[in-house]
Amino acid sequence: MMLGDLLTLRNFVWLAGLLQFCQIPAMFAAPKVLGWREDLSKLSAINRNIVLVIGGGIVLTGVGTGLVVVLGATEMVGGGLLGIAFCGFLGVFWFYRLCAQVFLYARIWPGGVLGRLSYYGLTALFTFQAGVYLTAVVSTLLKR
Repeated sequence: MMLGDLLTLRNFVWLAGLLQFCQIPAMFAAPKVLGWREDLSKLSAINRNIVLVIGGGIVLTGVGTGLVVVLGATEMVGGGLLGIAFCGFLGVFWFYRLCAQVFLYARIWPGGVLGRLSYYGLTALFTFQAGVYLTAVVSTLLKR
């Protein structure tokens, strides 16, 4: 197998989906690292539970969309409208997250070596994911 056989749009989409699972450990470490217990205790019960439900929804969205991409990468770049729409959604979703990373979190992200590594690692990850999914949309539309 040649390197060119591996560097396909389908494989890049599959990898972007697989990389979504790399964020899961951080999602479970964030509450402790960022002191959420103390901060959440200051909220009323309803607001605290709303934040927890939103957090759970974020985890479910990451896992669910990652599974769909990993299991359906071929269909996502196959030219169907559902694949194009889903790639478009994920491209916009990860671009939005990238913008938050760069323009909202940059100045307030935790410091230290681990903080800087996580900041730049997530920035690279979101750039890759947004780029792959948006490239898939354009490439697939051009083939139609």
